[in-house]
Amino acid sequence: MRNSIGIALAVTALLATATPPAAAQPREQLTIGMSEFPADMHPFITNLLVRNYVLGAARRNVFRFDATGQVMCQLCTEVPSLANGRAKLVTNPDGSPGMEVDFTLREGLKWADGVPLTTRDIALGYEVEKIFAPPASVTGVDIIDARTYRVRLKTPRYDFDRLTPAPIAEHIEGATFASRKDPLDYGQRSAFNRAPDTAGLWNGPFRVTAFKPNESITVERNPNWHGASPHFNRVTFRYIENTAALQAALLAGDIDTVYGLTLDQALSLEKREAARFDIAFIPALSTNSLYIQLDNPIMADIRVRRAIIQSIDRQTLVNRLYEGKVPVAHSILSPVEKSRDASVRQWKYDPAAARVLLAEAGWKPGPDGILVKPDGTRLSLDLAHSSGIRVVELVGQVIQSQLKAVGIEIVIKSEPVRMLLGETVRKRQFKALSMFNWTPAPDGIPYFTYHSTRIPAAENSYAGTNYMGLRDPAMDKLLDDGIAELDPEKRQIIWNGIQGYIADNLPIIPLHHGTNIFVTPKWLTGLTPMRSTALPPLWIEEWRPR
Repeated sequence: MRNSIGIALAVTALLATATPPAAAQPREQLTIGMSEFPADMHPFITNLLVRNYVLGAARRNVFRFDATGQVMCQLCTEVPSLANGRAKLVTNPDGSPGMEVDFTLREGLKWADGVPLTTRDIALGYEVEKIFAPPASVTGVDIIDARTYRVRLKTPRYDFDRLTPAPIAEHIEGATFASRKDPLDYGQRSAFNRAPDTAGLWNGPFRVTAFKPNESITVERNPNWHGASPHFNRVTFRYIENTAALQAALLAGDIDTVYGLTLDQALSLEKREAARFDIAFIPALSTNSLYIQLDNPIMADIRVRRAIIQSIDRQTLVNRLYEGKVPVAHSILSPVEKSRDASVRQWKYDPAAARVLLAEAGWKPGPDGILVKPDGTRLSLDLAHSSGIRVVELVGQVIQSQLKAVGIEIVIKSEPVRMLLGETVRKRQFKALSMFNWTPAPDGIPYFTYHSTRIPAAENSYAGTNYMGLRDPAMDKLLDDGIAELDPEKRQIIWNGIQGYIADNLPIIPLHHGTNIFVTPKWLTGLTPMRSTALPPLWIEEWRPR
């Protein structure tokens, strides 16, 4: 139910060293190097892409998106629609319009320990999601029988076909959840974090069999998996501390494949290792942006935000650091997203205009060239971004240099991705700016990211992804109206209004869109380049040597 946050500029890459052909050396095990390690293994607590990457091998939700961005069933029998009668418009007890959506699980689904997966697991999933990722508009889940359940919505939703809770194994997690003192207590005692090698937690083609914190995660074939049997018997996800070491390990043959190489590394490999790898750059839905801390009085001034975007030469940035493989972001939506409004305001690189705006806001040059207010306040801003990823660090340095040219001091605060997204961003602890990559769901109106009710705080267990702290009734109305509009043409008009609001008001400053990188070893097949929300392990059972 929740979009997933992407890591800053960490793109999906699958690589391998040149080794003897599969026919000469059967491959039954696979080792994947990763430049990050999951902060936790619970599917709802944090929003880390690397965690979702690993879970893609061991866990399946009710639905996913296919290569074209359409909803498809993973655990259900058919996608609900008004036409097939599984979705119905109803009248709520208070007379307001509502909706009911019926889902039926496939027959014979089991957890990896052999216990049947039923609607009881869906019901627990809903209860857990309510405290960590509360679903907008969902008021309850009614169990009809062991395989069929009904999701009740307080308002009609255009995305009703994907508003289903994900299953949580009730026979493993039920008692722990019921006896929790608070959300933090449950998160700490959950088997996902306390004993992730518990077989009954997993329902994917693999199950977690070994978990070594900040070292490795091993998964093995799930004997109770309902789908096609994966080719590999065992897959190990091995943590390597940074992308430079990750690439070195790959080229040295210490690992078979890798997740988390950056675009500049892939470009280098394209030039030097084309004989060993099939390399593809696939436009993605993701956007790398500067997220604004709107509780900071300096950043609350729209003139400062508009000055910042006009002081960053984004075109030169992508040309030099990415060789033009990614487009400048003039919108929160990528050019490959069908809902994108190409007519939104586009901010050009114009440092002279930026200086005028800053002067209007009361900022004047200080003795060292950094702008100051009459009360002595310096225009000094912290920029939090991930460490250990060279291209991210270079982007931060470019921004720091270009903003200094107009009198804005940038103090870079880099930290590991798991800390940045798991704590600093999630708990809104960054002081001014934070840079990371966001991957939306296809045609996903960003309710969780911009609605005022989705500002994370201790009171709501840091649920929601409105990390900026945007509070604007006008935006709330656009989001409420957008998700409730069932007519595609009318909804697109509202969608355009949402995109226009963000482009004008800049609660975030888009930098560039992403590119999915598939650097596939010659011996490996089954990896179809997918759109950005489709993590490759969701097809891991199709990976195999040629």
